[in-house]
Amino acid sequence: MGEAMLEITASGSTHRVPLRPGLTRIGPAGGRGVDVGIEGATGELHVWDEPPKVVRVLGDDALVVDGDMVEEALLADGAVFAWSGAKFRFEAPTPVLEEIVDEPAVPAPAPQGGLALGPDEQLAWERLAAGLLVETGLADKKAASRWQSAIMRHEWDPDAAARDILGSSGSGTSEPRFLERAGRIERDLVMASFQRGMRGATRRARGAARNTTAFFVANVVAILVYSAIILALLILVRVNYDVSLDGIIDGMVNAVTP
Repeated sequence: MGEAMLEITASGSTHRVPLRPGLTRIGPAGGRGVDVGIEGATGELHVWDEPPKVVRVLGDDALVVDGDMVEEALLADGAVFAWSGAKFRFEAPTPVLEEIVDEPAVPAPAPQGGLALGPDEQLAWERLAAGLLVETGLADKKAASRWQSAIMRHEWDPDAAARDILGSSGSGTSEPRFLERAGRIERDLVMASFQRGMRGATRRARGAARNTTAFFVANVVAILVYSAIILALLILVRVNYDVSLDGIIDGMVNAVTP
């Protein structure tokens, strides 16, 4: 596939620029982190390649598509939109045709000591590798920052992020730090079910012990409170009414004693 392009008409001139894989940022000329600068622009547009779409992110300048002001729009080949005094025309990537050689198909051998990855497995590997590169600090800082911002804006695309991060981070996946971290994660995943069982049993045992202790303490406190109340009542009766319970107690003892 060729590159997707934007034909931009601004300040009386027209030029074409290729779009970056994943995300292309359009904003003020000379603006920090901007991939395509527009003179006099305020705010920022984001153009994504999969699926192709344009999103107004910052500023008050309206994004106009087919005469309507929108916040975002999908882009088909030849789609035109206007923003901040500039006109943009999207050109979808052109498929690159390769000469087909009539040779018998030979299945690709599996890597020595490993497994041949199908398309889905390759996507899974790229996603995990990109995440590990960011976690270990081996990813390109700008690429990592772009996709962290995309997540906060709810514009997450795992496959586009993986391609962008892996493509801009060089040979980070061969670094010892990357391989060491991958090994630790592999060990944790292999032991995950065992650890969940052990930790669950431990949590249940701690919870039962806490419940028993709490029940015992609550009953002791209740007995002490009731005893204190009864003692206070006895003292009040003795002081206010000059009544002693000694005689009553002696009578009860004598009644039950033969």
